Amino acid sequence: MKKLLVLANLLLLLSVGKSIAGQADLFTYDAVAIENQMAQLDRLEGFVLANPGVTLGQITSDGSSLISLASDPNGINGINLTNEQVFGIPGFFWGCLLSVPGVLIVYLIGQDQHETKMAIIGCLIEGVIWGSCSLIWNVGLGHSFWW
Repeated sequence: MKKLLVLANLLLLLSVGKSIAGQADLFTYDAVAIENQMAQLDRLEGFVLANPGVTLGQITSDGSSLISLASDPNGINGINLTNEQVFGIPGFFWGCLLSVPGVLIVYLIGQDQHETKMAIIGCLIEGVIWGSCSLIWNVGLGHSFWW
């Protein structure tokens, strides 16, 4: 029996090691591609610093070569800038875990309508869950719900 357990543990360790080793390509990157993208961002930064007050709409209408950054799938666009989460936590969890104070935090700090809406939904769901649990608890103990 002891030999069987040792063999099972050895096979378990080998399979875990093999599965981890198969994921190694997730941590590789192309340094040249990153340098090219950073060089483009440096060009864009230089243009913005040289022309204060310039907007993305003005760059688009002027037909600048920098517009390729906005149309590139890995470039800068408005879609990547929306749905900013407060401290990296989705608004739903702020509302669900902290209730009304969580909604206020998302509204005041995040200032994103979608995240605020998700915080309100989380707050409402939390209220329904607590109300249901309270009802079940009081009925289960034989207490009157309306005291």
